Amino acid sequence: MGELGSTLRRAREARGLTLEDAERDTRISRRYLQALENEEFDIIPAPVYARGFLRSYSQYLGLDPQKMLALFPIENGPAARYAPPRPAPREPEPAAAGRPQWRRPSPEPFTPPTRGVRPLRPGEQARRASPPAEHEPMIGVDIGVPRRPLQVGDGAVPARTAVVAGAAILITLFVLGLAFIIARLGGGSDTADTTPTPGATVSAETPATAATPGTSSGLQVTRGVVPDVIGQPVEVARLAIAEAGFVPSERVEPSDRPAGIVIDQGPAPGVRGEPGDTVFIVVSGGR
Repeated sequence: MGELGSTLRRAREARGLTLEDAERDTRISRRYLQALENEEFDIIPAPVYARGFLRSYSQYLGLDPQKMLALFPIENGPAARYAPPRPAPREPEPAAAGRPQWRRPSPEPFTPPTRGVRPLRPGEQARRASPPAEHEPMIGVDIGVPRRPLQVGDGAVPARTAVVAGAAILITLFVLGLAFIIARLGGGSDTADTTPTPGATVSAETPATAATPGTSSGLQVTRGVVPDVIGQPVEVARLAIAEAGFVPSERVEPSDRPAGIVIDQGPAPGVRGEPGDTVFIVVSGGR
């Protein structure tokens, strides 16, 4: 394998392409592409096709077509097989000194006509074939394949991997966020630790719907913010907590304060929460 074939093969392998890929993209038969890389030019029908294929294949691999055509053999390649033989130049005979001698032209040997060639008629002159061109024109086949920069690997695979990984991360975050929201919305119905202290009485949660329709706590309440109900009667505390969008949960403990007065609460006043969260209040049971 010479420099031409090895250059083509190295360029194709550097781009990570196979002969099947090149055949699909260039529309040139794999047999002819392999013949160019192996420099087996006798497989290609004619030199003009070999040069055209070489130009298109070089452009497809990102090589300079002119430099590759310069490596294409002229005398030893397929051009020599199709080029007509050139007659050897006839050396002039030295003229003898003295009087010039006139020679009768020797008759040309008779060649029988080949099949499909008719003899000349009287007065008809034979047509001379045009002399063969010294160099055959280089004809390229433009297949419309865009030239891509020469690179060792293809970056499409890492890019696709990064896109898939990013999509998986986004889906995971979305699922976690959705689970967190569902847990917060469902957590409002959970009850807190209602383990009673010695001498304390625990009552069940009082939903917001237990309030008497049309009644108001009379306190300044902001929805979504825990109201301050310490020192308020338990009925007023229930209404205020419900107006803020929360669910009250009561616990009765003995205290020096009058019975039915809220002596403690949790969360503390002013804390923001989600609708349906539970607000715990401790109600004085008296002595």
